[in-house]
Amino acid sequence: SPAGGRGCPEGAGEGTAQIIPSASSTPPTHSTRISQKTRLWLVTRGGALADGLEADCELDPNNPAQAALWGFGRVLMNEYPQLSCTLIDLVCDPAAPDTPSRLENECLWPDGASEILLSPKARHSLVLREVLEKKTRAATADARFRLDFHVPGQLHNLVWRPESEPLLHDDEIEVRPRAAGLNFRDLMYLMGLLPDEAVENGFAGASLGLEFSGVVSRVGARVKEIQAGDAVMGFAAACFASHVVTRADAVARVPEGWSFEAAATVPTVFFTVHYALTQLAGLRAGERILIHGAAGGIGIAAISLAQHLGAEIYATAGSAEKRDFVSLLGAGHVFDSRSLAFAGEILEATAGEGVDVVLNSLAGEAMRRSLDVLKPFGRFVELGKRDFFENTPVGLRPFRNNISYFGVDADQLLTARPDLAARLFGEVMALFREGALSPLPHRVFPASRIVDAFRTMQQARHIGKIVVSMEDARPEIEAPESESAQTPLRFAKETTWLVTGGLSGFGLESARWLASRGVGQLVLASRRGMDAPGAEEIIGRFAAQGVTVLVEACDMRQAGAVAALVRRIEKTLPPLKGILHAAAVFDDRLISGLDADSIETVLDTKLTGAWHLHAATLGVPLDHFVLYSSMTTAIGNPGQANYVAANAGLEGLAALRLRMGLPASCIAWGPIADAGYLVRHEAVREGLEQRLGKPSLSAAGVLAQLDRALGAKALFMPVNFDWNVLARLLPSASGSRFDLLNRHRKEASPAGEAVDVRALIAGKTAEEKNAIARDFVLREIAEILRISPERIDAKRSLHDQGMDSLMAVELALGLEQRFGIQLPVMMLNDSPTVDTVSARIVEKLNGNGNGNGDGAKEDASATLIAGLVRRHGEGVSAEEIADMTEEARKLTEK
Repeated sequence: SPAGGRGCPEGAGEGTAQIIPSASSTPPTHSTRISQKTRLWLVTRGGALADGLEADCELDPNNPAQAALWGFGRVLMNEYPQLSCTLIDLVCDPAAPDTPSRLENECLWPDGASEILLSPKARHSLVLREVLEKKTRAATADARFRLDFHVPGQLHNLVWRPESEPLLHDDEIEVRPRAAGLNFRDLMYLMGLLPDEAVENGFAGASLGLEFSGVVSRVGARVKEIQAGDAVMGFAAACFASHVVTRADAVARVPEGWSFEAAATVPTVFFTVHYALTQLAGLRAGERILIHGAAGGIGIAAISLAQHLGAEIYATAGSAEKRDFVSLLGAGHVFDSRSLAFAGEILEATAGEGVDVVLNSLAGEAMRRSLDVLKPFGRFVELGKRDFFENTPVGLRPFRNNISYFGVDADQLLTARPDLAARLFGEVMALFREGALSPLPHRVFPASRIVDAFRTMQQARHIGKIVVSMEDARPEIEAPESESAQTPLRFAKETTWLVTGGLSGFGLESARWLASRGVGQLVLASRRGMDAPGAEEIIGRFAAQGVTVLVEACDMRQAGAVAALVRRIEKTLPPLKGILHAAAVFDDRLISGLDADSIETVLDTKLTGAWHLHAATLGVPLDHFVLYSSMTTAIGNPGQANYVAANAGLEGLAALRLRMGLPASCIAWGPIADAGYLVRHEAVREGLEQRLGKPSLSAAGVLAQLDRALGAKALFMPVNFDWNVLARLLPSASGSRFDLLNRHRKEASPAGEAVDVRALIAGKTAEEKNAIARDFVLREIAEILRISPERIDAKRSLHDQGMDSLMAVELALGLEQRFGIQLPVMMLNDSPTVDTVSARIVEKLNGNGNGNGDGAKEDASATLIAGLVRRHGEGVSAEEIADMTEEARKLTEK
């Protein structure tokens, strides 16, 4: 489902993970009803372990006790997979009239989501997201950055990169964009489907973004008519950015009363149309014009300009809805652009005369048919690029009638003939000031949702323009290498920290870390106090460092005892500024072996003790309230239901405190080899390492991350595991919560993933191989279509389920990376199904690389391009139409 919940800040630490909600206002459809004999639902109220819940929720969405049940449910998923356990959290009012029906939908028509939040306004499914080591930082108000990608091919490769302040030439200006228009050219460039010759001579060059609106921040020495502070709109390279530098003659002032978003819809399309129809075609009143793809940005602009010039409008569009829209715009005759019948229909409608001007964006035979409808002395204006770069032959016979042919690339015009470009842009803006033209209809995405903007362009379901708002944009940008090291925290010496479980194991190591960072007073609390082994020696070692240590016996399960301890500290010691709750008890058992005592023993020490610390310090001005959780909570580690539940409760408490405006840091550590429980239980450590596929962490290495952890305002989870190994041992790993890990794990080591897949199918029957491949294909498709895998019909054409040609390119690249094989994109343009794609993959893995698609290889480029143009070519300008021929040939040759 489309991402709608607010995610937490990325870059929290190496290998960190976060649970984020993915929002959809659409409930499961009845067509996805699943029939099973026995299912289990756990419904909580405020128990979901998620970051980024809606701020406008009517109810407090955080309840530590309910969160503990949520964690318990994650273990149930692994120990009892046959129950298909589903967790549902009510962040809405249970008494609301629609709540029972919403719950009924979830229970009777499950869609495969395993963790669900029902908020007042939406339905969310939870997803675990990996955050790599701090390689990004939140942009500051004065930061300079631009949108880019390191590797082409997939939308999630987009990244915001830092920029330095450039030198400003005398005839240039610098502008801070407030909005930028997204063009089809940008999508093609990101997907790696634009050859060098398609971008190298253009004004925007090899960058994302060609048009913008914004406020001038600097001007060159020779610039006189524009000043800092002016609102302008126009052309520049890399417009998805905090700052752009461009020629002063490439911009115009934003008309009074316009929004920046409306202004960003104008430059490319109206400039292109004005150049094409007035400068080249010389369209005059009373003439007929055929506008292909009239529902797109170029098409809408062309209709507006043609109406102003008094022309009679004939148009095409690719769907009934778009044709209705074009008719409403004022086109008198509208035809189907996906059928070659339009040529005969136009000749019939014009009594055999034809039209005076064709504004073309179609390719191949459709282009040739368009030439046939031109009257003598007609003008053909070509906006597309496919036929150019394919060197498509065109018969000269139509040109015997004094027909003129113009190939248009307005991007090159800005560079090659700047004076003409400046004059034409000025004429366009004059038409707007006269009221002859209006900005395009548009849909706006914030910079934080840049991938969603590109996805919408890819799906080609919009009308008009897609605009990205850069207003107050603060994206996560790549941090320079010099910033990769975290500045160590320092604490005031005349402060006190209370550390529970501080006399042994990792709690003691944490106390030593606090002392090394300046804390002068430590209270180490445990149940036995000074009776704990080595207590005197511990005090002496701290004293040698100049740190005063008070050892206290305190039963954290008793609220009175905890409150009394906090009062003593406040009366006798320097200000209490930090709590670090590291106390823990272990009693690992399968759920079938748990009893009340086992659950109570583990939960009381961790969760109840944390709650008592929270309650006892509500009136204390703390700087830090640190809770030690475990990564086992994220995966629902089998055999530790009580421990996972306790840690889940800690995460719920941290979220509750943050919502209350109180300090809280919850750190979900992975296994630590040289401190605490695993030192005394070597067999447990070895078993964990085998399950995780990586060695346990060291205490020193873990503590080195505390600086980042204490600065994070969300769950911080530094872990060390190989998901390829761990996933095979967790029945719940195929659940929706791990979709992102399952999708992106291939990117960390593509070769390793290919080897793993081949090893996975080794010795399997043909049926088993197909099932394995089918599962991977379903997950890839589900991620691209943004729906649950359970909602995909494996035997139905993917095109009928929402996948278009551009998505097919992304799918092919994703499957190649995952399986380590090469797939012809052509096979994904011929009504593919999950089953046919899976069978082809297995065939490739078995070594039968040629398959059954080679016979049509020579037509592969045409097949791919035709599909793309059919989907996206409507009204696409020269700047937007991508030339994909060479890349298509390379892909299909694979």
